[in-house]
Amino acid sequence: MAVPAGGLLHNASDISIVAPTASRTDRHRGNVSQTQEERKAQTRALLLAAAADLFAEQGIDAVSVDEVAEAAGRTSGAVYAHFGSKQGLLLALLDSWKDSVLTLLLAEVAVTDSPSGQLAAVWENLVDTSDDRSGRWSLLEHELWLRAARDPEVADVVRVRNAEARRYSARQLDGWAASVGARPVAAPEESAVLVKSLLTGLAMQRRLEPEVVTDELAIRGLAALLGLRRSPVAAGPSASRALPDEPPTPEIPTRHPTKEPHHEH
Repeated sequence: MAVPAGGLLHNASDISIVAPTASRTDRHRGNVSQTQEERKAQTRALLLAAAADLFAEQGIDAVSVDEVAEAAGRTSGAVYAHFGSKQGLLLALLDSWKDSVLTLLLAEVAVTDSPSGQLAAVWENLVDTSDDRSGRWSLLEHELWLRAARDPEVADVVRVRNAEARRYSARQLDGWAASVGARPVAAPEESAVLVKSLLTGLAMQRRLEPEVVTDELAIRGLAALLGLRRSPVAAGPSASRALPDEPPTPEIPTRHPTKEPHHEH
């Protein structure tokens, strides 16, 4: 059975702020007022996008308000006008970056009707480094996690964001598993946690040791976690082995009690 259009999860992680539609009251103010609102929205979006790029490239603590403003083609006053402070900018970035890593990772699974091919697409979407921006979001995710681990205010925002994304992801994973006959190793919400953890952990290790984390290994791990027994489509040159239909069960030798030697008296 094919997965519904849009794949397991939707992709809404693009940082963009759409200018609000003008109401009847706003129309009476004329085109100048509408243009001002549009410019404000554009400035906000540019500042958020610049902050996302710089935070991912250099780390949150290494980036100044002035650097964000310069990268966005705006003044530092614009940053303070929109966000109040660097911390306000970070919290706004978190608010706009609503979807978790898992939401973004599973955005491309609709490229094929094959469940195994969909898992391969998930992994390829994660580790694609064909351009500078393709892997930047994962670096930003790690930066946000590190900041949240040290800053209770940021941690509160991250926990709310993750909980919302986890619930949505769980519903989508549950529907996907039912449609393809997969048998995940855990309940839907737990599966969402495990899949995100597996993929982000493997991606982090792959950045440093690409020869260790092969495409084939990552896809086999994901298939095992989601209870998909069919062999996944090879993703990339390193995916050379097929996933076995049934993992071999290791033989556990039976231990027999050792007889005590008999001594004649």
